Amino acid sequence: MATYAIILAGGTGTRLGGNEPKQFLPLGDKPVITWSLHAFENHPLVDNIITVLPASYHDRIENISREYSISKYLHTVKGGDTRQQSSWNAMQSYTFDQEDILLFHDAARPFVYSDIITNCIIMTGKHGAAGVYVPAIDTITEIREETVQRTLDRKLLHYTQTPQSFKYSVITDAHMKSSKEGVTGATDDISLVRNAGYRVYAVEGSYTNIKITTQHDYKMAQWLCEQLEL
Repeated sequence: MATYAIILAGGTGTRLGGNEPKQFLPLGDKPVITWSLHAFENHPLVDNIITVLPASYHDRIENISREYSISKYLHTVKGGDTRQQSSWNAMQSYTFDQEDILLFHDAARPFVYSDIITNCIIMTGKHGAAGVYVPAIDTITEIREETVQRTLDRKLLHYTQTPQSFKYSVITDAHMKSSKEGVTGATDDISLVRNAGYRVYAVEGSYTNIKITTQHDYKMAQWLCEQLEL
């Protein structure tokens, strides 16, 4: 059994504004994506790293991997039109064993802690699938057509983070079943795995494991760099 980190950066980060994709914006002393590369590079249980990016940025990520001495870097895969397609492309890019563990991580989440990665790997080894969550701290309300429908029970709600971690046999089966059912636009892999009938086990995340999507998120990430002395 081997463990692979798959860093997903298939988008262009248009919601953040500007011409530079968010995964290449400067954060502290290195590009955003390099934080994730280092997190998995430095983790003793991770064997290899695969990145998923638009074809026009493949040379750039290879240069970054060399510049920052990412020895576990395996290769880069072309991103798809959807998150689901990007994950599938990564899964088809290498000859994995059925028991191998694949950790899918957003490149725009630079502050994933080592303990989170460890717990994902352990939980996946035991059960086949795991995701990272933190309890919701805001009241969540369902609204339709500008009308409040209901307020959901916050005690049961969690914010979803990454990595999302699976045995190769589980995630492959889930993607194949979803494809046969005509599902093409899933925004995460856990929804596919659950729809395929598998149980997904929860790993405790961190409120600092933020995803950079907007300018506010980017400024928060810059602040965290200073506060956490990362």
